[in-house]
Amino acid sequence: MKKTAFIGPLPPPLGGVAMINQSFQNLNFNGYDITVFNTSNNSLSEDLYRGFPWGNIGKEISKIKRLSDFLNSTKPDVVNIFITSGYSIIRDLFYLRMLYRKNIPIVIHFHSKTKGEFALTPNRLKLLSKFFNKYAKKIILLSEHHYSFFVKYFGSKKCEVIENFVSYEHFNNEIVNKTNDFLYVGRLSKEKGFFDLLKAVKILKDNKVVCRIQVIGVAPTIEVEKRINDIISANHLEDYFVFNGATFGESKYTLFKQSSCLIFPSHLENSPVVLKEAIAAKLAIIASDIDANQLILKAEKNHYLHQVTCPDSLAVIIEKLLGDSDVMKAFCKASESIKDYDKSIAREKLLNLMDNLC
Repeated sequence: MKKTAFIGPLPPPLGGVAMINQSFQNLNFNGYDITVFNTSNNSLSEDLYRGFPWGNIGKEISKIKRLSDFLNSTKPDVVNIFITSGYSIIRDLFYLRMLYRKNIPIVIHFHSKTKGEFALTPNRLKLLSKFFNKYAKKIILLSEHHYSFFVKYFGSKKCEVIENFVSYEHFNNEIVNKTNDFLYVGRLSKEKGFFDLLKAVKILKDNKVVCRIQVIGVAPTIEVEKRINDIISANHLEDYFVFNGATFGESKYTLFKQSSCLIFPSHLENSPVVLKEAIAAKLAIIASDIDANQLILKAEKNHYLHQVTCPDSLAVIIEKLLGDSDVMKAFCKASESIKDYDKSIAREKLLNLMDNLC
């Protein structure tokens, strides 16, 4: 039987790349034995915006040695490697060079934004394209939008679009059984819009509007966690939030299935899988009006958009949806009708691609 290795982060922490890497591994690739090399530091919380992680250099060097041992022992026929455009790409270029020298066909899953991260300046992208085009057989991109941006660097023959996907069966539920709870999923950070949500809920409380928000995720640092707790305590918001921590598996699916609406106020995203999980769970959606969110939601009738980084706008939208149960139900039914992100599509594309490389 042929072997494929998946190289990349796995949960924890609770991040989009780790979750989709794990989801790919759970697909049934007939004819392939799957081996896994986890690049995560296995911390429940991680600050992705703190600057270059000098303190992790020793760990990253040791991972390069461990990867070499892993490849020598498993001898994969093809490798799927998950790469982002943050600082970790420096380490990942060493991984690619090692794989290339061992003559292993490489499929890069490039989970990148199109702006705002370390590797995405014009000069760095030109340099990156030289490495990717030399080492990779195929480069998987997250959407047609990402394809349009990166194809001029990597070329059309290298690039393939496989959107983030979900296993719909995990999220299946009856809309009539949902509670009135809202749901937030992601790091409890400024960049994910959590502090905008705190301010919006304070506005709602001042206006005597009552709601409850289930929260899946953790703060990136102890300092941020303390700041969140201080804000909640000072504004008496304890009854508005239920903190579930880093929640996985059936516990996570249950929270999705029981909730009525996802609140997703993020400032910057790639192609957020949490929106697709919300659709699979038949949720109404309130999301920030950033491009990545609109690319997924613009043709659908299951959502309201709020102005990004604007708690007042978010508060108005939450109150608007709370006050109209018919619209909430209509949004849930609209999500129920969307079947575009099921795992079967991604499985077929990646399986065909690997078969052509082995």
